[in-house]
Amino acid sequence: MVRVPWERLAENPRLSESLVTLLVMRLRERAQPVDGAGGDGGRDLFEYTDDDKLVVYEAKSFTGRMTPGRRRQVRKSLVSVARHQPDHWDLLVPIDPNPAEQAWFDGLRGEFEFVRHWRGRSWLDEKCAAHPDLVRYALQESADYILERIAQARAERDVLHGGISDYLERARALHGRVQEISPHYAVQTRLDADGRTVVHLSPRGPDPDGQGAIRLTGPVRFAADDPQETRRKQRFEEVMRFGGEVELSADNLAEATLSGPAGLGLERIAVGGVRISSARQEVTPPLQGQVAVQLPSGVPLASLPVRFTQRVSGSDGGILYGSDMTGVMRVRLRYSHGDRSAQLKFTFQPPEAAMPLMLVPALRLLSKATAGHFMELAFAGDPAGRVRAPVSTGMTPAGWESGEAQLWADAFDDLSRLQSRTGRFFPVPDNFTQRDAREVKDMLALLDGEETVLRGGTVSVGVDSADALDKLGDIRAGMFRVTAGYQGLLFTLGEQQFDLGPCTEIYTMDKILNMKEARRDLAAHGHATVTMRIAKRFPPVRYLGPLRDGGAEG
Repeated sequence: MVRVPWERLAENPRLSESLVTLLVMRLRERAQPVDGAGGDGGRDLFEYTDDDKLVVYEAKSFTGRMTPGRRRQVRKSLVSVARHQPDHWDLLVPIDPNPAEQAWFDGLRGEFEFVRHWRGRSWLDEKCAAHPDLVRYALQESADYILERIAQARAERDVLHGGISDYLERARALHGRVQEISPHYAVQTRLDADGRTVVHLSPRGPDPDGQGAIRLTGPVRFAADDPQETRRKQRFEEVMRFGGEVELSADNLAEATLSGPAGLGLERIAVGGVRISSARQEVTPPLQGQVAVQLPSGVPLASLPVRFTQRVSGSDGGILYGSDMTGVMRVRLRYSHGDRSAQLKFTFQPPEAAMPLMLVPALRLLSKATAGHFMELAFAGDPAGRVRAPVSTGMTPAGWESGEAQLWADAFDDLSRLQSRTGRFFPVPDNFTQRDAREVKDMLALLDGEETVLRGGTVSVGVDSADALDKLGDIRAGMFRVTAGYQGLLFTLGEQQFDLGPCTEIYTMDKILNMKEARRDLAAHGHATVTMRIAKRFPPVRYLGPLRDGGAEG
């Protein structure tokens, strides 16, 4: 077995994480790496599964133990990736968790319900053992290993005496020859994670005629009382009727035969499985439309322009694929020729960096698409091309609470207005929180000349003289006011800082909570901190500018 020197690889974290990335791409055909040059948003790889679920994989190079600092890094990644609303998230790190680490990881699900697996060192070693070439690649071994593997895969007469150059020449020639087999299909091959040969047959042009069609003849069986097979059967029927993609196993095809043009020789192949994919056709020009959420009376509540750029077809209808004009929202329209019905599916997929105003229209639509309202899709230039139906299920992304789409729509709207007021424009900061949203709203109110209410129940004041402490002691029996003036009020939002200029804060107190302790600390150390309780009837306020007329200082 090839042993993976994780500690050695960890000296170069990018090398260690690259090995894990290559391994996942080998194991998961749909996995796509994320270019982290501009920040990977808490994800190293992602894939969309057959049932359109988003799975995110996070690779870390840590070895040893999961220290508090490393745990903070993992949690920071989770906060970032939550913006993408994944269905599942897996951590891949060469550490087998001890009980305390496993308990910490399991506890993350309370805040991030999409957390799924911790794939540790044992799991990574097992998978790498099946793909030792990746380990040697990561360790930058010599080309002798590559030549050894090529020689093992060929008969004696095919030994590559000229090394890699011979292999490239023969590979190009063989690829050219295989393309001559059929005038209808282009052929591509590759090895899957289990070492099996996968053949891709893609139509060269329009749908092949009767003589050139590939046929699957005979019954396709699905095991009863198996939830996974039930889902596969439903998916198969859906793809046959409307188009799409489905995989069938050898068990499903045990009584079926595959046939096609004579040159392909499909009849002589022992099929281990088949992936049926509808060819996506470009819609030229794109089909323009407008999606609107309406009251039952037809009064619009929110709308979004969309365009469909691709389509697939089946026996009963087809599927249109598109997005809104900003690309924030992916749109899928499945239509049926028989009953002229249609189903709309939206997927909220914000880009890595987006201006706040860009996200608002899609979020407004999500917030209004609730049960009791109606959804209408109208195609441009076609008065009769309208599809309208009640919203049966809400469109709130997985993991979001009710009303959260409205909250973020308002927050990004406020952030856009703040940028216009200050003349500073920037994408939504990473890890933008609800607390940040409240601070943005407060900044807007201050810039509008309003007072904002400060949060908290106590105020602490430093005292370094007995006279100052005595003055506080003289007024401790009743309510009193403390006014603080600042030359500049600085707000920080991500990497951005806003200086709003001079400001004033006014506090009304009704009790000193630690006078005895403060006197003792002053006598012992020459300074003390006095803690005062804020009067509930008079919450503290802040406004921009100096103390206003009529104000009083305590």
